Amino acid sequence: MSQIFVVTDVVNGIPLNLVSYPGLFSKKRLDLGTRVFLENLAIPNSGAVVDVGCGYGPIGIYLALANPRLLVYMLDANPLAVKASRENVERYGLSERVIVMRSDVLSSLQVKVNAIFSNPPLSKGVDVLERLAIQSSERLEKGGYVQMVLYKGESNALKLFSKYFSVVKITKNVKGYSIVLASNE
Repeated sequence: MSQIFVVTDVVNGIPLNLVSYPGLFSKKRLDLGTRVFLENLAIPNSGAVVDVGCGYGPIGIYLALANPRLLVYMLDANPLAVKASRENVERYGLSERVIVMRSDVLSSLQVKVNAIFSNPPLSKGVDVLERLAIQSSERLEKGGYVQMVLYKGESNALKLFSKYFSVVKITKNVKGYSIVLASNE
């Protein structure tokens, strides 16, 4: 890798200082959608959570820093994203409770979790959302939930997730970004 970027930001008082590479989403700075998402996360008190499509890791790292009682799985299909996330987990000394895996959506995750978080790559098409809906419903503990941020893609998410979850709603809308929550209450 000839070029490395460092994404530096502070969200809700939590400093983020993350290594990123060319070719990764929002490689030079925290994108507005992720910022809006982090500012409005519903973070469980304890248990296991997943960051699906973690990229270089801002959501998963933030979750681990915001709540030291969480076990965090960070998943991405892109080997470069997995490499950057692993480097960032090491930078923060979080390898005891943050596991980074290469995975197509949730296919590599073999455990049930309390919450699933994602800024899904809508550029990859609606099938990514559908797989996220199906696989999330299979991997959530009772009382668990999915929370995701979408830019003008919320109508597809509401429709797809309603097939697998009894409650699907928009919890926040900021500058074109919608935070969608799905659960089986």
